[in-house]
Amino acid sequence: MPFDLHAVTVQLTAGIGAALAMVAASVLGLVRRRPGWLFVAAICALGPCYYLLGLSAVLATLGALGPLLLVGAGVAMQRGRTDLAAVAVAPVYLAVLVLLLMYGMATAY
Repeated sequence: MPFDLHAVTVQLTAGIGAALAMVAASVLGLVRRRPGWLFVAAICALGPCYYLLGLSAVLATLGALGPLLLVGAGVAMQRGRTDLAAVAVAPVYLAVLVLLLMYGMATAY
């Protein structure tokens, strides 16, 4: 199987690579209490959340709100509300879990 640069680029920007980078950046932002990492996570979330917009209504809502929730968590972190930031990030982790389950189901066949 030849190397396909297009497939690798799609996986890094809208696939598993971007989802894992989003999770890693948001966890770093929450643990180290650095809002900049949460803003980086919001940028990484754009691709996977854009993919969720094409699915059912509940997943489309998670897709539309994902980056906004991460930015909101960053703003809450700037204002010293780490508890609110952790609650705001929880639905984003649910969306990533759904993406990982869909990816696992797609690669099982």
